[in-house]
Amino acid sequence: MCQFSSKGFFYLVFTIALLLGRAGWAEYVPYKTASIDRFIDYQKITALSDRDDWEIGEILPIISQNANLGVIGFVELNSVIPVGFKKFELRLKLLRQSRKYFIQTGDTVRRMDLGIHNEDYTGSTELLIHQSQMNVSSRYRPLFYQGVAIGETAQTLFEKEFLVTYLGSLSYGVKDWFTIGSVLPANLLGAPNANFKARVWDTESTTLSTGLAFTRLVKDDESTLNLNLYWDSISSGSLITHTFLSLGLVKWKGAADASAIKALGSSSFQTGYEVILSNWDRFLIGPSYNFEKKALGGYLSYVWVYDRFHFQLSANATDITHLRASATDGYYGFFDLYWRF
Repeated sequence: MCQFSSKGFFYLVFTIALLLGRAGWAEYVPYKTASIDRFIDYQKITALSDRDDWEIGEILPIISQNANLGVIGFVELNSVIPVGFKKFELRLKLLRQSRKYFIQTGDTVRRMDLGIHNEDYTGSTELLIHQSQMNVSSRYRPLFYQGVAIGETAQTLFEKEFLVTYLGSLSYGVKDWFTIGSVLPANLLGAPNANFKARVWDTESTTLSTGLAFTRLVKDDESTLNLNLYWDSISSGSLITHTFLSLGLVKWKGAADASAIKALGSSSFQTGYEVILSNWDRFLIGPSYNFEKKALGGYLSYVWVYDRFHFQLSANATDITHLRASATDGYYGFFDLYWRF
């Protein structure tokens, strides 16, 4: 029988470990990074990297040297220039930066997977992503929908993007600036409907949109048509103001009793606040006024935002003067589930 000494066993283990180690190093590819080097002007920045396999035109986050700050800005890569042996200069165009923290020499530029949750990417209005060509988590996109009891914001869906609610409402981004939608089950239950929203003005701090919502009530032989106006304004690094005005151009006799559903025949005005938390969840609060009922209402809501899924709880009022549980003229609770992809 062949004898296998402890010394031979040691060499065997050592050889296997060495081979595995080499295999691991062969598969290991350092993550692309570059260090901010200098500022050419207020919008042009250079960074140094030991790699040249970057993609011209890609959008890259800038990560602060302070580990507590995470991402503090975005740049677009314009060119890669060799400046020495395994040394390359990246010419960058500044797209957006934090209002509170400055980009400094030594900060890091690197690729980051924004399709999933990332601890370095903390909630802030400055870090909301508006570029539709980027595959990003819903956490980092501007809020389009605030629930059936609150309504939509001035934002539109990205081109070819869907939003589906558990109640059967479907919205689709035809273009980045134009979104269409419908409550699908209602089409089968005698209330064919459709709506659209077009973004007509958009800057870093302000968005204006307008749209129409139509519903045909077959059983009552009536129709409703609402003109909707939306205005979003960024107030601070964590606060967005949403203003919504819906005018009932064509009304039905039951419009006043359906005031809990925005843009269903009745005219209403609503303004409120969206607070973006550090983990990208949203807190919503604001008053509303219904012109048909001459009643003051409001809402208080929390939205848990995941990569594609949203879960929302809200406390709402259609008339704050009536202390009773009623979606028509009192207080009521609501929950919403929806997916954005």
